[in-house]
Amino acid sequence: MIVAPIVTRLKWIVYLVPCHRMKSRSLTIKGYTLPLCARCTGILAGYLFSPFLLLLDLRFPLWLGILLNLPMVIDGWTQKRKFRMSNNPLRLSTGIVSGLGQSMMIVSISQFIISILL
Repeated sequence: MIVAPIVTRLKWIVYLVPCHRMKSRSLTIKGYTLPLCARCTGILAGYLFSPFLLLLDLRFPLWLGILLNLPMVIDGWTQKRKFRMSNNPLRLSTGIVSGLGQSMMIVSISQFIISILL
């Protein structure tokens, strides 16, 4: 299979992501534990929305992107303060929402800069 050698060669890119990489907080798929925690995996999955936001020329207010980051911040903060225990499905879902929000912020700011320059 041609995909396996490509993935093997690009594996080092994952280690550029600043992540604690705790096995207990990482997703396991068919016996393989992903190298990033569930939250970071979700954020990276949320970033996949960026090209669609750009290509479809969707415009969102900056505050919406900021608002979409709040669930992840609240989940991480309440877990760190030991108010409650989080779980991987929640970490993954708040990470995806946060990645989408960050994508919205990046696209909004990029569109603003482009409108000023052109």
